[in-house]
Amino acid sequence: MSFNLTARKRFFIIDGYAILYRAHFALIRNPLITSYGLHTSALFGFANQVLKLIRSENPDYIACAFDSKEKTFRHDMYKEYKANRPKMPEELQMQLSHLWDMLEAMNLPVLKKPGVEADDIIGTLAVQAEKEGLDTYIVSGDKDFMQLMNDHIFMYAPGTRKSPGPIIYDPVKVEERWGVPPEKIIDLLGLMGDSSDNVPGVAGVGEKTAVKLIKEYGSLEGALENSDKITNKRVHNGLKDGVENARLSKELVTILTEVDLTCAVTELEKRDMDLDACTEKFTELEFHALIRQLQPESKSVLKPKISETEKQYKTILSEKDLDDLVKELGQAKRISFDLETTSVLPMEAEIVGLSFSTIPDSGWYIPILYQEKEKNNFGKNDMDTVLKKLEPIFQDNSRSIIISSETALIASKKT
Repeated sequence: MSFNLTARKRFFIIDGYAILYRAHFALIRNPLITSYGLHTSALFGFANQVLKLIRSENPDYIACAFDSKEKTFRHDMYKEYKANRPKMPEELQMQLSHLWDMLEAMNLPVLKKPGVEADDIIGTLAVQAEKEGLDTYIVSGDKDFMQLMNDHIFMYAPGTRKSPGPIIYDPVKVEERWGVPPEKIIDLLGLMGDSSDNVPGVAGVGEKTAVKLIKEYGSLEGALENSDKITNKRVHNGLKDGVENARLSKELVTILTEVDLTCAVTELEKRDMDLDACTEKFTELEFHALIRQLQPESKSVLKPKISETEKQYKTILSEKDLDDLVKELGQAKRISFDLETTSVLPMEAEIVGLSFSTIPDSGWYIPILYQEKEKNNFGKNDMDTVLKKLEPIFQDNSRSIIISSETALIASKKT
């Protein structure tokens, strides 16, 4: 489903590290690891989300913004800014060089500036895009961005298990979630603080109290000026003693929108991916499920690759064909095996079919589940029959079976 909230062209700006970390921790219990030992959960999740975004939304403009290694003006203002954040996990750090290669192959502009946070790059481009007549969709789940929401700047937040589709935040949705409009988000965060960035806020003031204070006194400054009127002793003392922290916190959470950047939003038009380079990189990372997604449905998304090699594939639709396949596999010393599923996400995936190959450009496909299936091909229960007949193949240790990392993860969730 595409989200077009106005008739304008759309600019999608991806909060790079936010999406990368989310993908890494989503699979932390069952990480994707290549046959040569590289952790790839973050890379896979990032690439999968970007491909899905391009396929479903077909952006007019797109880019990825990342934090730089250098400290920012916020660290100069407050030495403890983000000091509570743990160091990037080593297995995630090892994926970064592959990330830059992958983004280059996908033809996605990478925006970084020394001493500038991704939030400020995104804020600057969002405001610039509005002036250029574009709608901006910020791909992130970071609540800080909600201060930017207006009729032409939206947040495209990742879905949840209960609501798997993206959550689109506009000014109405922001107020529904936080109880204050977008322009008051910096007052809200200034009062309640933000533990994820180690922003102190005001002692004794949580989210509900902060909302109440803003509604009654209009702003953080209004609450500070009227602290003598507040009867709750803890809140009263917090405001009296925390004037400096409150004002500092509001400044820390305010996103800059006038950063001097080397590129303009009009230079970020979506470009075709380099299909050959993407296929090569995804093959290196063993992302077989993503390679299948690269098959172009539209010239506007990918450059097609013409193959001159004759391919021989057979669909197994009867028990006799299945028996013949088992005999063929039984004679092979090396087998490539993959699951075809309804999703590349393990918690959502249903097995649709099984694929086998013993030599390049040749293989077999066994359909298990498909729409409007009128009868079973292999008996009362296709899956049971197929697995029973294939069991000797998988149990025979004399041959090597190559299984994609995605398939291994999905299969582990099904057992």
